[in-house]
Amino acid sequence: MKMRHVLLASAAALSVVSSARAADLPTRKAAPVNYVKVCDAYGDRFFYIPGTDTCLRIGGAVLAATAISNTPTSVWAGYTPSAMGLGSALPVAPVLGDLRDATSMLAVGRIEADARTMTQWGTLRTFVRVDSVFGSGQVFATGGFPLPQAGMAPLWGGTPFAARDTTTLDKGFIQFAGLTMGRIQSMFDFYADSVGFTLLRGSNQTVDALSYTAAFGGGLSATLSAEDSVSHRGPIGSVVMFPNGVPTAQLNGTRIPDIVANLRIDQAWGAAQLSGAMHQVRGGLYSAGLTGVPPGIAEIANTNGMGFALQGGVKFKLDMLSPGDVLWLQATYANGAIGYVTGDNLAYVNGVGTSTNYGVGVARVSSGNGWNLAVDSDCVFTYSGGCSKSSAFAFTGALRHFWTPTLSSTLSGSYYQVRYGDNAVNPIPGAMAWNSPGYRVGQTNYKEITAATGLIWSPVKSFEIGAEFEYQHGITSRPIGLAPDAALIAAGMPAYKGQADLFRGSLRMVRSF
Repeated sequence: MKMRHVLLASAAALSVVSSARAADLPTRKAAPVNYVKVCDAYGDRFFYIPGTDTCLRIGGAVLAATAISNTPTSVWAGYTPSAMGLGSALPVAPVLGDLRDATSMLAVGRIEADARTMTQWGTLRTFVRVDSVFGSGQVFATGGFPLPQAGMAPLWGGTPFAARDTTTLDKGFIQFAGLTMGRIQSMFDFYADSVGFTLLRGSNQTVDALSYTAAFGGGLSATLSAEDSVSHRGPIGSVVMFPNGVPTAQLNGTRIPDIVANLRIDQAWGAAQLSGAMHQVRGGLYSAGLTGVPPGIAEIANTNGMGFALQGGVKFKLDMLSPGDVLWLQATYANGAIGYVTGDNLAYVNGVGTSTNYGVGVARVSSGNGWNLAVDSDCVFTYSGGCSKSSAFAFTGALRHFWTPTLSSTLSGSYYQVRYGDNAVNPIPGAMAWNSPGYRVGQTNYKEITAATGLIWSPVKSFEIGAEFEYQHGITSRPIGLAPDAALIAAGMPAYKGQADLFRGSLRMVRSF
């Protein structure tokens, strides 16, 4: 009996252990699999997000570039005040050629996602694009290396051996029933550096906006857009000096956004667009820098005017010459709205992290002894008591021709000029009327010619190897109040030179996916 009880107990224990092990074993029943389905409603590379009716496309790019440039002495915009009746002002911070980088390298990594859902009101679209950049050297100053159709062009300059590592939200917006809201390409823009590597003049502005587009059929559309002013505006300048010091000119806070409108037509032959913008110019002249005033900062004068910009452009598809050939022509005029003419505001002439005047585009030619302003202004305070608005014009042209399906060449260029009012260029009469002991150096007018040509080879789809040569010639008027050449040389500086030339050769590789 005792042996029987032992056998029964052992069998029971073995049964329990066997059951436990069996429970751990996988079953033959497989879990359901959600296969990814292709979505062909919005073009190539879209797929349905499993379990939803939303189509998604994920992409990105990597760009690697290197460049070499000339490195003559560059004289920056800061000057000591000029004594009344004398041209005595000296530059504050000339940068000698030996301190300037002749070579630079750049790498950009991009990730983007495009999600679209069909609704009873049309397509609901969400788009995001993030660029991460590292670059070193100053060769990229006054120009950069835009990714195709993107305008990503960081700028390095100011101090020798500069390097920058930054991540930027290039685009991030929602579109629904004709509305677009978020960070977008300005609705004012047309060409926006679509050909080659070189940044040209004209508008290429990334902004925060709320826009509505109406489509009329036949390729005709019209857009009305409210866009943040900071991403469009330039700085405020001043030529004023008081008996007790030099007041500070600065931008005042925004009150209304820029109002932008365009009328566009897209056809088989190409496209054409007319654009207009209204831009508020708000700035003040403050007592900071004056002696004998109460503690704190007081506003001495202010401006609260309106600037504007106009642009017209046409794009011709020249497939009759070779498939993919395209010609762009564009003209831009701005009054008190310099950012609409100076080019890509992602050139970051005025900083990456924070900037009160983010709209500054490409600077004046920097690789040269041009005695130049780094950037131009929306307006300049003068002894007349107001802020004299700048006027600027740019004409842009660009051609891309395919010699074979994988080999193409580019030819592009722009003409740019900016002018300031007589009181801003020559402050002496106003200073004499105010009995001022001196004045700040007068504003300078500027003209610039840019020309570039390049060759692009695409041995594999979505992969490019390209080389480009760029030439810029800048002409700056002599600042009224600048010390004579003999005084400049005695102070260890070069003699005045009103013209500057920039030569830049570049090589890049781009792989998009």
